Amino acid sequence: MRNRTIARELALQALYQLDLRGDETENEMEEFCRQSSEKPDIYKFAMSLIKGCRSHVKEIDEKISLSAENWDLHRMAIIDKNILRLGIYELLYRDDIPPKVSINEAIELAKKFSTKDSGMFVNGVLDKVYNWLKNEKAKDARKEESEPIFGISDLHIHTNYSDGTTTPEEVVDESIRLGLSAIAITDHDTIQGFLRADEYRNGKKLHIIPGIEISSFLDPSEIHILGYFIDIHNDALNAVIKKAHKDRVERIYTMAEKLRNLQVNINPGEVLNLAGEGTPGRMHVAEVIWRNGYTATLLESFYKYIGDKAPAYVPKKTLTPQEAIELIRNAKGVPVLAHPGLTQRDNIIEDLVKYGLQGIEVYYPSHTKATVEKYLKLAKKYNLVVTGGSDFHGERKSDNPIAKVTISGNLVKQLKQRCNIN
Repeated sequence: MRNRTIARELALQALYQLDLRGDETENEMEEFCRQSSEKPDIYKFAMSLIKGCRSHVKEIDEKISLSAENWDLHRMAIIDKNILRLGIYELLYRDDIPPKVSINEAIELAKKFSTKDSGMFVNGVLDKVYNWLKNEKAKDARKEESEPIFGISDLHIHTNYSDGTTTPEEVVDESIRLGLSAIAITDHDTIQGFLRADEYRNGKKLHIIPGIEISSFLDPSEIHILGYFIDIHNDALNAVIKKAHKDRVERIYTMAEKLRNLQVNINPGEVLNLAGEGTPGRMHVAEVIWRNGYTATLLESFYKYIGDKAPAYVPKKTLTPQEAIELIRNAKGVPVLAHPGLTQRDNIIEDLVKYGLQGIEVYYPSHTKATVEKYLKLAKKYNLVVTGGSDFHGERKSDNPIAKVTISGNLVKQLKQRCNIN
């Protein structure tokens, strides 16, 4: 007789006695198995079966009740019940034992220790459990196939559809060349860059997460909220995007007027032509100021003329942070606070969480090690998912190339899981 067959017989006898006489005989049953085992392997396997059955008895008995038609578990013969417990424990919790072996061994136990009809009864119940298990594994396999497996990713990328200089197609090609698994196109107040990139990606080995960066305002400065895995067909989201574009165009004309009062004469049409099909913003204004010789650098254009505290600054007609967060969540996306180290508004994070914020951009080019540690602690404190990215803008931020900052696939997976709680 094989060692494991002997061990199963010992385990069955012990389970039977424990069921009949109660837990006070546990030590006695363990000693019985030890003394009845010729080899240590037999005792070890028998005890693993006993402990496994007892620790999972509730789940196992539920499976017996569901699978044993017309049989009440409490009226079932004690020996048959424990044969089934052994068999189902092996099927559900022991991947090291082939299912057919477990079923056949249980049938043999029934033939040896129970009535002549028990073998057929045990076989019928275990077959149902086995078929259920196969179906569940098949479902899991299909789910795994449909769920993307993410690797190293950059989740903050802008194209020329907002204030970047690189086309969506160039972003895709460069991301593939760099070996990224996934990217997020997070253009300001538009999804057009994502749509182009996703169309171009067709068949290429790269996940492109639908994203957006929404500008919101809370006195005295802007708060940017990133949205990930958004439903790009959401009506409310698209209505806000359409209005934001109109407001941005009007803002360009207002800034141009303020600049003229400062003897900086730029043509709003030049700014809009530079933005092209994309979202016009301060980055385009700064470039036109620089191109026309009023400053030596783009950065100087910002600080001297159109930065948050500069004389030609015009605040955008924006949502509040609460409205931005709610908009993203209603579009089935995950709202994330962008570059908190730049925003320097840590005091509002608690309120943003109350509004529904679900993540924080911890990994960012200008974040120091100390900054990263600080926001990791805040993420843990408020149960926020951690994200990160390069904030790529092409030539306008040449020191921030794609993949300068990346995050692990596990963090992307955790981000996607937050969609399920919206």
